[in-house]
Amino acid sequence: MTRKLVMVALNEQRKRIGQTHHNARVSDIVVNRIRELHEDYLMSYGRIAKLLCLSRHYVAKVCRYERRAQIPHDWKRGFIDDRQD
Repeated sequence: MTRKLVMVALNEQRKRIGQTHHNARVSDIVVNRIRELHEDYLMSYGRIAKLLCLSRHYVAKVCRYERRAQIPHDWKRGFIDDRQD
């Protein structure tokens, strides 16, 4: 596992948010795609979950903006682990 230097999004409390958060398992691109499929194409949570191989519960929370809903307040340079999944 290698570390790479990236720009890290921070919330108002200067904590990492989005795909650079240490517990994030889904990229910001996938989160945006989930919301697009639900809002623009009116796809159900279950159908999106099956399409993207995610849990329906997670997809529902993203669509209702209960997860991954913070807007970056600031940015900083930081390191993330380059995962080889």
